[in-house]
Amino acid sequence: MSKKTFLSRRRFVKTAGVFCASLAGAGALSACASEAAVEPAPEPETQVDPEPASSPETEPEPEATPEPEAAPETDSEPTTAGESVLVAYFSYPETTASSDPNNLTEEEENSAVVVDGQIKGNNEFMADIIARETGADTFRILTTRSYPTDHEGLIAQAQDEINAGDRPDLAEPIPDLSQYDTVFIGYPIWWAELPPIMHSFLEQADLAGKQIYLFNSHGGSGNAGTKEEIQGILSDATVSDDNFVVSRDSVANCEQDLVDWVHGLGF
Repeated sequence: MSKKTFLSRRRFVKTAGVFCASLAGAGALSACASEAAVEPAPEPETQVDPEPASSPETEPEPEATPEPEAAPETDSEPTTAGESVLVAYFSYPETTASSDPNNLTEEEENSAVVVDGQIKGNNEFMADIIARETGADTFRILTTRSYPTDHEGLIAQAQDEINAGDRPDLAEPIPDLSQYDTVFIGYPIWWAELPPIMHSFLEQADLAGKQIYLFNSHGGSGNAGTKEEIQGILSDATVSDDNFVVSRDSVANCEQDLVDWVHGLGF
């Protein structure tokens, strides 16, 4: 599959309300079917009739049985799990409607990727790639709570929420999950923890019996034990050990690694 071109972080257009951030463990946010022609059925091996024994009267040769027609070539349907896969993600870029596409701050660049002139949060960027490769539906996890876009203000509010054990309200209802067998879940790492809104989603979503794959962006703390934490919350689901973890500084260049990971899962 050819890789789509995703442009530099420094070429983009404004978008409002698309956000992703990830907090580093030490006080920084982390932001970041082939056409298989069906082979025709093989023609039966031709039987060669033996020469008849000589006799004054030879019996007429039996009428030859016509050979069966070969099965017509057909294109097989591509094998995808698109109808049973969901990508659910929380993404919060530290950008505003007035962010200058040609002059992003360092924190804006760390928390967002520019694709075809559009700013995407780090985890939104990855979610779109996963959905493209699997044919999945997507669900963006949003909260009714407002967050500041300046880095210092954001990490301060995130720390307060984590310390208080907050469960922010979801802004959109969780879709009917009964139609999905596999769910990819994406999020930034905040203070080496799951963002509080992720707890709200995981505690309300009925993911029993689902196959779960995780992907996240971080600022230095890696997976930060979130796989084990999510497995504890989703005790009736299967949370894979094979998850995609990337530094927020490298998200813009992770597309091929992400595609390889998705294909390695069997998609």
